[in-house]
Amino acid sequence: MPIRVANVNESEGFDTLMRYLVIMLTTVFLATVAAVGVSAVDSPVAEAAGGGYVKKCGGGEIKLNAREKETFLLHNKIRNNRNLKPFCVHPKLQQAARSHSKDMIQRGYFSHNTKGRGSFKQRLKRFGYRGYAGENIAHSSGRSGDPSSIMEGWMNSSGHRSNILSGNYREIGIGAHTGDYNNFRTTMYTVDFGTCL
Repeated sequence: MPIRVANVNESEGFDTLMRYLVIMLTTVFLATVAAVGVSAVDSPVAEAAGGGYVKKCGGGEIKLNAREKETFLLHNKIRNNRNLKPFCVHPKLQQAARSHSKDMIQRGYFSHNTKGRGSFKQRLKRFGYRGYAGENIAHSSGRSGDPSSIMEGWMNSSGHRSNILSGNYREIGIGAHTGDYNNFRTTMYTVDFGTCL
């Protein structure tokens, strides 16, 4: 909102001057609150605010940010609707997926292979995961970057859908990282699937 400038002369009186100052200060205050609100929505703290704990493989719980948790719940809802066993989050797959999503945003690429560091299977091994694995990745901006839109895209792709619905996969790691990618505010998703060993 642009700041409007007006001239008040002495003949208009003190009341008019005070009214003008109150309006101007209110306008500046509301513009400041709006700007702070917009930056808070984009911050990683705000993104994680809706997150929470989900079932960890081997017992216990693990914390996911809001987009990760929603993506996890959507995976298990789809599997439940098809009478498939639910996923649990494997800490090593989780670390690998988060790392990859963040790396793709920070270094500006989109690939299953980690830029300059090998395949996704090599990445999982670097994080200590040795099981058989698969991976889905996606990115988007705005509303199309919400987990439900990403899941819809994956379910409309035979290769991605087969990873989500595979009875061989029981462990999962989900990385969702938001940042600037190709001059757009983008959320990058990596989902690593694994077998129980």
